Amino acid sequence: MDETKYSVTLVDLEASPAQSDHLTNEGDNRIYGINVYRSVGSLELGIHRIGSALDTKEYEISNIPIQGTFLAQLSNNYPFSSIAVTVRELDIDIDTDAVLTERTLFKGLVYQAAPMPLQGHMKLLCRGWKYYTDITAGVPCTEQCAWSVLGGRGCGASVTIEHHVVDSVSGLNLTIVGPLIDTTPFLFNKGYVELDGARIKTKYHQSGNIFQLDTAPPSDWVGELVTLYSGCDRQLSTCRSIYNNEINYLGLGFAMVDYNPFYEGA
Repeated sequence: MDETKYSVTLVDLEASPAQSDHLTNEGDNRIYGINVYRSVGSLELGIHRIGSALDTKEYEISNIPIQGTFLAQLSNNYPFSSIAVTVRELDIDIDTDAVLTERTLFKGLVYQAAPMPLQGHMKLLCRGWKYYTDITAGVPCTEQCAWSVLGGRGCGASVTIEHHVVDSVSGLNLTIVGPLIDTTPFLFNKGYVELDGARIKTKYHQSGNIFQLDTAPPSDWVGELVTLYSGCDRQLSTCRSIYNNEINYLGLGFAMVDYNPFYEGA
């Protein structure tokens, strides 16, 4: 054991330069680089073993005090486009307080936040970049299209984008000011609403100014200019009738039957 140095852990949580927090398990706050790392004595960090396989193991950060606007928003399911996580370990000279070495223990994104409001703490489950490259290959035998993103390479459909001011928010419903430019029924169904990079999926929309979202939008979106993106429910009929894009449909258009058609009937 080297008694001339000790180790501390630094945790960076960054959604944007203005929305971030920096924590350390050291007994006092530490300035490192351009950031001030807040001392959190209760901080607990999981063990992440680096491997070459495309695994989906989670990295857990526990006992984070819910303090400040950023962590309070995170604990209340405020929508962020993504939250980058970096965990580093520093070796500190016990006499001079100089940083001797730095090691990166984990880099990835917050996958899930688990708040414990009665205790005033929260837990974060994080996943590394390998998780986001571990995708299913092949074409499933279902009635749904397999393209994961509407438009762009592969799908090729033309995505409709409109900008509107939010008039009101009530539960899962978001109401915009003024009518839509493109009034095609179900055009924006299964699309999403975006503000400053944060996206919320449109759960249901047929027509009109009210959009039912998958997650309740924040009340401070009222009065803000949001971007509406058209969507697709992956059905062949939608691809054909709304987007006129059947030539690029990636699916069989029907589900696997629950009988053997060679010797059984429906």
